[in-house]
Amino acid sequence: MKRSLSKRIGVVAVAVATAVLVPASPALALEDIEIGGGPHDSGYMIYHDNGDTFQVCDIRADGSGVNGKLLYKPIGGDWRVIKTKVDGGDAGCGKFKEDVNNFGDYQMKLYSLGINRLIAKSRVFNE
Repeated sequence: MKRSLSKRIGVVAVAVATAVLVPASPALALEDIEIGGGPHDSGYMIYHDNGDTFQVCDIRADGSGVNGKLLYKPIGGDWRVIKTKVDGGDAGCGKFKEDVNNFGDYQMKLYSLGINRLIAKSRVFNE
């Protein structure tokens, strides 16, 4: 009886320690991520995991354009913008590359340039 009780206590202690010491990690970006592009949005932004390429596209011919931002938060640090790409007024989309790793967290944000309004933001992700 004593042995069984001590095993149960040990199992519970390990489970509690694991839950407390292992923080929740952001979702892995094992697939492409797209934000914006809805019927009322003026653009969209896509992260292509294969090749770590980001695409920013203006979809309205209203002359305002869109601004896609990639934010990065290193472990123990603060969020900061590491890349910005504006698209609008021309054919095609703006693109940039950024090596997404697992040493911090990433998030995409897309803004309308006409009124500097946040259109959409992605979930937090990393490799």
